[in-house]
Amino acid sequence: MTMNKPPKRFLSIDDDRTLQMIVKQILTKSFGSETLEVFQAATGEEGLKIMREIKPDIILCDIHMPGMDGFEVCERVRELKLRSAVILMSAYDAEQDNAIKASDTGADAYLSKPLKKGELLFVVNFVMRVAHLNDAVFEKNKQLEASLGQLKQFHQKLASLNEELRNDKRRLGASLKEMTDLNQQLENKNQQISSMVEELADRFDSTEGLLATIIELHQTEHRGHSERVAEASIYISEKMGLTDYQTRNVKSAARLHELGIVALPTQEKRQEALSEGERNESKSKAATNHPLVGEMLLKEFPGFELIAEIIRHLHENVDGTGSPDGMYGDRIPVGSRIVCAASYFDHMRMASPDKPGAEILAKMDEKTGIIFDESIMRVLGEFVEGKGDVKEAPTMECSVFALAEGMELASDILSESGINLLRKGTVLDQETLDKILKFHNVDPISGVIKVKQPS
Repeated sequence: MTMNKPPKRFLSIDDDRTLQMIVKQILTKSFGSETLEVFQAATGEEGLKIMREIKPDIILCDIHMPGMDGFEVCERVRELKLRSAVILMSAYDAEQDNAIKASDTGADAYLSKPLKKGELLFVVNFVMRVAHLNDAVFEKNKQLEASLGQLKQFHQKLASLNEELRNDKRRLGASLKEMTDLNQQLENKNQQISSMVEELADRFDSTEGLLATIIELHQTEHRGHSERVAEASIYISEKMGLTDYQTRNVKSAARLHELGIVALPTQEKRQEALSEGERNESKSKAATNHPLVGEMLLKEFPGFELIAEIIRHLHENVDGTGSPDGMYGDRIPVGSRIVCAASYFDHMRMASPDKPGAEILAKMDEKTGIIFDESIMRVLGEFVEGKGDVKEAPTMECSVFALAEGMELASDILSESGINLLRKGTVLDQETLDKILKFHNVDPISGVIKVKQPS
């Protein structure tokens, strides 16, 4: 039996009672009380008292209020070490200065007054999605820690059993039957440990999948990039004779190689994502930050240490001119060289979708021996030749009411307020259709919906 998740708690702090009422109406109508529970406070002092009691997930606070202002409220939230996302807001006057100061005080987002329904819903929806993902990662880590604890207990039990076996051998001599019984017990324990190892592997896959999902949610400019890089990297690894263990690490590194971009501020995040397809040996140091950030984040997860190392060296060049360590040739981890070439190719393909793969490879060959490994480029060429230049399936346009089960979206579905409801490539089912129609009544679908024509 599955239990319903408790609603997220939203605290609005503002001395404007009218705005408070509008915010509550918008959020309650859009999300429902079973999803989002709204609390209100008229001053910063009252807000602090309430947040100590309810520990809200999201805080919307006006900057300019009598007594304690929004900046001080934000600072106090961080001092209390609450896991709350803080959204500050103010009038248009000095908007830029307020936005910068909001970021400096630890705010997660900034909105201008007068509030726009679409902007408010977009920010709250995004914060809630991130909160749910963070909760899921936190739970998975707890489960992983529990599994590691169980494994340690099994090791302790195994050591105890081995000691018992030695004592029995000294006490009972060469009793074959008892030795057989004890060996059977040992085998059973080893089987239990093997099962635990398999379970840990499953949890590893689950954590990797969750991180890959987080990355995919942030790849707005190049959706599907990580999975395509992983496909090419697996092919290259296998063709080059890497072990199954090495190939597995290369695959994981390819899926997670843009994790560092997710942690960057929005503007830097977009710039880093776009600049990946333009990197060369003379590119500025600012554009190579995200592999180090990705390494730092992955080191926090047990079992991801080698994957973190591969990601760290993605921007090393085979001639030694790269960063962060100036490695060259075979001193660069082979996984880093593989993912670097596969990622560069996919970025170039996305930038010029009509350009043949062979033409892109020819352009990359100019940097073979400088950035790219010659042997890896040969295998990448085989991969691209085997894939061919696949053309997009024909599409057709339809209204929101004409959507049906089994249709595959050929474009994103956006609401008039700017919320991205569904991504390109989603196959519709009845539950998704019901949710689209329900949302359409609150925030209408914008533009024409494109779906793939049935074959």
